[in-house]
Amino acid sequence: MPRDVMNDAQITVLPALEQTILAVVIIDECNIITFFNRAAENLWRCTRQEVIGRNVNVLVPRSIRASHDELVNHNRVSGTNRIVGTSREVQVERFDGTSLWASLSLSRISVGGKIGYMALVRDISQEVNDREQIRLLSLVARETDRGVAILDPDFHIIYVNRAFSDLFGFGVEQVTGHGLSVILTGSTTDIDVLNRLHESARTARGCVMEIRVRHASGRDIWVSAAINPVLGRDGEIENIVVVLTDITEQYFLDSLQRDTLAAISSDLGLHEVMDFICRRIEQHVPDIMAAIYLTREDGRLQCVGHAGLPLPLVELYDGLPVGPDAACSAQAASTGMTAQSPDIATAPHWDGLRDATLRHGIKAAVATPIIMRDSRVAGVFTCYSRTGAMPDAACQKAVATSLHLCTLAIERHEAEEHISRLSDFDMLTGLPNTRWLRQNLPRLMRRPGRGHLMLVVVGMDGFKHINDLFGHTAGDGLIAHISSTLRELIGTDDMLVRSGGDQFTIVTSGEQQHASTLGAAILRAFETPASVGDVRVNLSASLGIAVHPENGEDGETLLKNAESAMFQAKADGGGRCSFFSQSMNQQASDRLILAAALREAIAGNRLRLFYQPQVDARTGRLYGVEALSRWTDATLGFVSPARFIAVAEETGQIEAIGKWSLRVACEQMARWIRDGVDVPIVSVNLSPLHFRDAALPGFVAGLLEETGVPPGRLTIEITESTMIDDYQRTIHMVQTLRDMGVGMSMDDFGTGFSSLSSLAGLPVNEMKIDRSFLQGLESMAKVRAVVMAAVRIGQSLGMTVVAEGVEHEEQRRLLAEMDCDVLQGYMFSKPLPPDELAKWLAAYRPVGLVAS
Repeated sequence: MPRDVMNDAQITVLPALEQTILAVVIIDECNIITFFNRAAENLWRCTRQEVIGRNVNVLVPRSIRASHDELVNHNRVSGTNRIVGTSREVQVERFDGTSLWASLSLSRISVGGKIGYMALVRDISQEVNDREQIRLLSLVARETDRGVAILDPDFHIIYVNRAFSDLFGFGVEQVTGHGLSVILTGSTTDIDVLNRLHESARTARGCVMEIRVRHASGRDIWVSAAINPVLGRDGEIENIVVVLTDITEQYFLDSLQRDTLAAISSDLGLHEVMDFICRRIEQHVPDIMAAIYLTREDGRLQCVGHAGLPLPLVELYDGLPVGPDAACSAQAASTGMTAQSPDIATAPHWDGLRDATLRHGIKAAVATPIIMRDSRVAGVFTCYSRTGAMPDAACQKAVATSLHLCTLAIERHEAEEHISRLSDFDMLTGLPNTRWLRQNLPRLMRRPGRGHLMLVVVGMDGFKHINDLFGHTAGDGLIAHISSTLRELIGTDDMLVRSGGDQFTIVTSGEQQHASTLGAAILRAFETPASVGDVRVNLSASLGIAVHPENGEDGETLLKNAESAMFQAKADGGGRCSFFSQSMNQQASDRLILAAALREAIAGNRLRLFYQPQVDARTGRLYGVEALSRWTDATLGFVSPARFIAVAEETGQIEAIGKWSLRVACEQMARWIRDGVDVPIVSVNLSPLHFRDAALPGFVAGLLEETGVPPGRLTIEITESTMIDDYQRTIHMVQTLRDMGVGMSMDDFGTGFSSLSSLAGLPVNEMKIDRSFLQGLESMAKVRAVVMAAVRIGQSLGMTVVAEGVEHEEQRRLLAEMDCDVLQGYMFSKPLPPDELAKWLAAYRPVGLVAS
C-alpha cells in the first residue's frame, strides 16, 4: 500500500485529529468535505456545520474555484502524486473576507475502498511576512547607493553591499575578515576620528562623523559614516552596522565656499581671491584649467584669476575685445549667456588664438558669465578642457558655486575702491590725498626699491594770487593741469599725492641724484606758461626733498622735514629745489660730478670686470665665478660699486654697464675655454631696467653665438626688486632665457620683495642667500635657523643654493652641515682680475673643504 494512502483501519484515528493544532480537512471521492476539525474552524473562521457536506470549493479562494474540481479530478483519475505528499504555500480566503498564507500538505486516503484526500493546513502568515521583510531589507541593502558594512564585535567586516564596493573600489573578497580601519585608512585620514567611531560603538552609542578615507586607487574621498551597534539580549554587542555616504563633492563645495568667504573677508586682494578659486577648481577637476576675467571699461577682458593656465595664454587672452563674434570668453561677456567651444580646432572666432591654444593642449572651452545683482555682466568664468570633454555635472556644480563667490569678491572689491575714492582720493585730480599718504607712508617706507625712499614736496608759488585774480574755477583748472604735468614727469614706480590746496607730494626711491634730477625736470616743466582762458599765466614751484632714514625714521617726521625744505625754498625766493639739509645739497652736487665721470668712463671703456670664485660645498671644486664691475678713476680714485652702480641706475647708465658686462664676461669665458682654464660658469648681474627691454633675450642669444660660449656656462643674476616692475613680464623674460639654456639666479634672496609664491613661480635654477644673513651665524641660533630655512626652501624648489659672504672656517663648516650647495666669499678669494684668477685656480687645492 502506498505511503500516502490511509486505509479504513487508519480512519479510526479521526478522534485524535480533532485534537491536533493543525487544521485537518477530509474530502471524499466526490470532493465533498467529510471532516473538518476545530483547528480548521479557527483557521477559516467558520463552523464545521457550514462546510461539512459541501464541495471543497467553499474553502478555496474564489479566484481558483472554477478550476479546482478539474485539478482534483485529474489527479484522482491519473493517480499522479503531483499535488500529494508535498507541502506547498497557498493563500487561504476566510469566511469573514480576510486572507492568510498557509502551508498545505495533502495525503490520499482510502475510505470504503474509495480514494479521498486529507489536507493538513498550518497558518504561516507570520513566517511569510517575516520572510518578505527580510527580502525587502536585503533589497534595500543591495540596491541603495550608500555603502553598508556589517562588522562583528571585533570590528572585522563580515558583509558589505555593492555600493560599498562601488564607493571604495574594494571587492567583497578583499575586505571580508579585515578591520574597517585597515581598509579605509589613508595617509590623510584623521586617526582620532576613527578612534572616536570605535569608542562610540564600544559604548553602544550610535554616531555620525565626517572623515577623509582612502579609495582603492589611493585617492582621498570624504564620507559621512553613521555607526550603529546592534546589541543582543544580554546587552553585549553582536554586530555593528556602518552606513557610509560619499560626501566628497558636497565637502568640496562647502569648503570652497567657506574658504573663499574667509579669503574675501581677509586682506587678500581681488587677484589673490580669484587665483584661489581657480586653483581649487583645478584640484577638484584635474582635466580643467580655470580662468576668471573682468570686463574693463574699455570693453576688453582683464584676467584677474588663473592657476594652471600657461602664462603665454594668459597674456594672449588678456585684453581680448568683448563681442558676440569673439572667442567664447569674450562672447559670454558680451551676450550674458554661456558660450561653448566644444572643439577649438574647428570652432569659429578663434582666429589668432587657435594655434597657441592647441599648442598648449587645450581642446575645448566653456565660458559662463558672472552676472551681478544689478544684472550687469561683470566678467566671465572660463573652463578650458585638456581632454575635449565638456565639463561634467561635478564641474558645473563647482562653477555654479564659484560664480556666486566671484560676485561677492567683485562687489567687495568695487565697494572698497568706491570707499577709497571717497575718503582717500582727491575728487578734482583723482590723486591720493593727504589722508592716504599718512596711512600708507609706513608701508611705502618698508617697500623694497632702489636706494632710499624720498619725499619731494611741490608747492606752487603765489597760487593764491591766481585764485584771487581769476577765481576758484580757473584755479581748479590750473590744479588739474599741474597734476597732469607732474604725472608725466614721475616714474612708473613713483606715487603722486595731492597733499594740499596747491601742494603735491611725490613718493619716490633711489639715491639723491634721482631726486635732484626729478626736481630739475619739474622746475623746467613749469617754465612754460599755462593758459587760463585766453590769458597766459606764468607758474613757479618750490620743491623740498627729505630722504629716509637720514631726515626721518618715521613717515610723519619725513613728511614734516620735506615740507620744511619746501618752505625754505619758498623763503629763498621760490622757483628752486632744496634738500632738508646743506650736507645733502653737497652730496647731491657730488653725485652730479660722479655721474659725469661715470659717463666718461663707460664711453672710454675704463671699467673692468673682476671675478670672485664660487666653491662647491661638498667637493670643494670650483663651481663658477661671479663677474663684478670695478672702476678706478684718474681723479676720483677707486670708486666702490655701491656708489657708481646706484648712480648708474639713477641716470639710466646701468643698461650700458649691464650689456658691457655681459659682453666682456662672455668674451672672457671664450678665452678660458680656448686656454683650457676650467671655469664652469660665469655669473653676471643685471638690473631691473634690463628686463624692461624686450630685446634682451635676442641680445644674449647673439652674444653667445658670436663668442661661441655654450648657454649653460652663462648665468644671469636678477635681484628681488626686478619682480616689482612687472611680474608677468619678468616671468616671461626669465622663461625665455631659461629656454635658451642660460642659467638664472635669484640674487640677494630674503632682503626685499620676494615671497614664497613669487619665488616658486619664477623659473630660476639658482638662489643666492645674501651675505647679511651670515652675520651672527656662528653665535645666534635664530640666524642659523633662518639660513637653514632658506637653504631648504631653495633646494625644495629644485634650486642650487649659493651662500655669499663666507669669510672664515666656522661659517663654512656650519653651511656645509646645513648641506648648502655652493659657497662664495673672502675665505676662498676676493674678486680677482682674469689673469690673477687663472693663477689662483692653478694654485687652488680643494682638499679639506668637504664637511666631515
